[in-house]
Amino acid sequence: MNNTISKNQIITELAYEIMVDITNERLALHSILLKASRLSLLLDTPKNVELFKNWSKFAEQNSFVLDNYKHNILSASDREVSITSANPEQYVHSPMGNNFERSGLRSDAKTVAGYTANYRAETYKFVSDIYSKYTFGNIAQSVFERKRKLIDDKLVSIFPDVNSRINSIEQNMLSENEEDWKNAVVSCRTLLMDFADVISPPKNIEEKDKYINRLKDYISPKIDSTTNKNLYISMLEELKVRIALISDLTQGSAHKVRKTKEEVESIILLVYLVLGELALLK
Repeated sequence: MNNTISKNQIITELAYEIMVDITNERLALHSILLKASRLSLLLDTPKNVELFKNWSKFAEQNSFVLDNYKHNILSASDREVSITSANPEQYVHSPMGNNFERSGLRSDAKTVAGYTANYRAETYKFVSDIYSKYTFGNIAQSVFERKRKLIDDKLVSIFPDVNSRINSIEQNMLSENEEDWKNAVVSCRTLLMDFADVISPPKNIEEKDKYINRLKDYISPKIDSTTNKNLYISMLEELKVRIALISDLTQGSAHKVRKTKEEVESIILLVYLVLGELALLK
């Protein structure tokens, strides 16, 4: 976990640094784009790594073109020419000059400047999105870590093998096989049922499967506030519905419409947080 936090911090700081580089023009654009390529490497996005490398090459070429534009436009300026004729009947024409050459130079410079502006704008959008995402992610992760430290010991004291069960669920989620994701959901449901058996044992066989109702009964006498009590109950109801939904969608003919890995991960997180809140009530 510490390695992940460290990497997130590096990504956040590098993204911010690139934003400042762009807005304050601290570096040449091609150097900024190479930093964006390095950021993409940290993000494990190979396509962006190559994209920013190529943009850097083009930006350096464009910089050369724009730097030479003023020199070239001056070189193409028309010399002051005075043309006269001794024949009063003769009409004298001024030479064509370099108007077409100057027009071509301006057109080329405008095109190159447009590419450069696009590289700058798109890169700023990319790094600002990364900065926003990882800044929020670091905050969320810090909140979760504080919560985890608070509830882990409490969970283990009530349910000694909870960590090994959660680790098993996590291993299922590391797989790319949807059957393993389904097993993770089933394991979550079993974990919740077993936890209910510990803190609110069934009085008879009929109550065995009514673990949500038993958890509600466990909550009721421990919370004085009706609002807080309703909040806990709503969490349990949501968890029950979501587990049932995922379980139904991963059965039989519904195999083709499995839920995504992200949705399963959300259920796992919710189960963990609900177990933690229940443990803190004990």
